[in-house]
Amino acid sequence: MIILKILQKLSIKMIDLFNKYNIKSKDKLVIACSWWSDSMFLVEEIMNHNPKENIIIAHFNHQLRWKEGIRDEEFVKNYCEKNSIIYEIWTANIWEISKENKIWIEECARIKRYEFLEIIRVKYCAKYILTAHHLWDSIETFMFNLIRWTRLNWLTGIEELNGDILRPLLNISKVEILEKCRENKIEFVEDSTNKQDEYLRNHIRLNILPEFSKINSNYEKSFSSIFEYFKELKNFVEENINSLIIESSEINWYNSYFEIVTFQNLNPLLQKELISKIYKISNNGTIWLSQWNINEIIKFINDKWNNTRKEIKNMKLYKRNNKIYF
Repeated sequence: MIILKILQKLSIKMIDLFNKYNIKSKDKLVIACSWWSDSMFLVEEIMNHNPKENIIIAHFNHQLRWKEGIRDEEFVKNYCEKNSIIYEIWTANIWEISKENKIWIEECARIKRYEFLEIIRVKYCAKYILTAHHLWDSIETFMFNLIRWTRLNWLTGIEELNGDILRPLLNISKVEILEKCRENKIEFVEDSTNKQDEYLRNHIRLNILPEFSKINSNYEKSFSSIFEYFKELKNFVEENINSLIIESSEINWYNSYFEIVTFQNLNPLLQKELISKIYKISNNGTIWLSQWNINEIIKFINDKWNNTRKEIKNMKLYKRNNKIYF
């Protein structure tokens, strides 16, 4: 009876999500698929709602697991051919790419995977890219960002919709997904590297989150609630910040500006969030923005000099006549 209620709840959530984002049966959807329980569950759920001819399975082999990677690749190929589903499989040596570009291997894998998914979306004119991130992934991301220095927009868990990327399972736990797979006899395997402690995200999953469950067995619901709270707070802050930014074409190479006096009258939180917003626009994210960077920018804004410039990565600021152009 409990399992039946879980399955009914999952079906209702998926229908609600399709209605929320106006997904029609004619819309093409790209599904990021490995062969693990969460992605196979997502594929089966989407197949219950959309015609197979409008589904494109996209599998990315990172070449980090060698034999398992080849096995997963073959399974996806066989599964799609058996079910007459369009599929695309790409391979990249993430280890080598991460060394060449001097970035974390996890970050490199994420960047290349989403580059691949976007190429496939454009190729098939798909409405969305669907990924199988679930509630546990969102909690892990929250903890991961707490460990690093972070901003408000990184404390809301994983976004359900980010551009063309839609994550339908964020309110569903891994336990619920596994129950669905077992009940419907959905074939899957688990990634053996998930049990290895060498990656930070795995360390959080294996060693830190189990301690939360000892304190509160319903800690997932608590995290889900705090994500919603931070999202509301983030939206409130962004509304205030957006009202300060003025579009302008009066100076070449700069699209917008804000008044220095207005900035100086803001409380410190909004000052920092305005800087984060500009940095995010320029760099497609705030991952490398430090507190030291923010302090330097505030100092630049408040000093007495005119016709001066400040650059941090791709963020370019120009001070002129009591305005900061960017």
